[in-house]
Amino acid sequence: MATKTQNKREHLEGLLGEQITDEALAAIQVWLDTAIVTNTESRTVQKNTIANLPNRCSANRVIDVSGFATTGANGQFSFNLTNFICPAREIYSEPVNVIATPKTSKPFFLTVQHEVVNNGADVKITVFAWKSNGSAAPGITFNWRCRVENPLIIT
Repeated sequence: MATKTQNKREHLEGLLGEQITDEALAAIQVWLDTAIVTNTESRTVQKNTIANLPNRCSANRVIDVSGFATTGANGQFSFNLTNFICPAREIYSEPVNVIATPKTSKPFFLTVQHEVVNNGADVKITVFAWKSNGSAAPGITFNWRCRVENPLIIT
């Protein structure tokens, strides 16, 4: 009877179409760290837009998530924040702050769009990579970071 390791080796060799050495099998990572998530208590500051009144502050939470990705053939990469966190049925709201930085020594530009979706249960983020001539830049690996308000809901 084959062991689990032998079955995994046979399955991978079938997918790859070649034999896998013991060293290569040991180096295969099934789980890969893709993001770092921090939840912190914070304060929300509100300014009155009509009158010059003192700021109004309230307790809140902020989730700060960072990771990496690579643009596709169209120079874009879209993802939902919940693809990179362990969701706990939280609700997100503006303000949302997203930054993206290319991991390359060549000059590229990145632009970012975001929107709170699914009634606040997620944030959809799209990163666009551009060459200096304005055309889409495929295959650009970048680091990203999203900081989003996770309001305290009193029930």
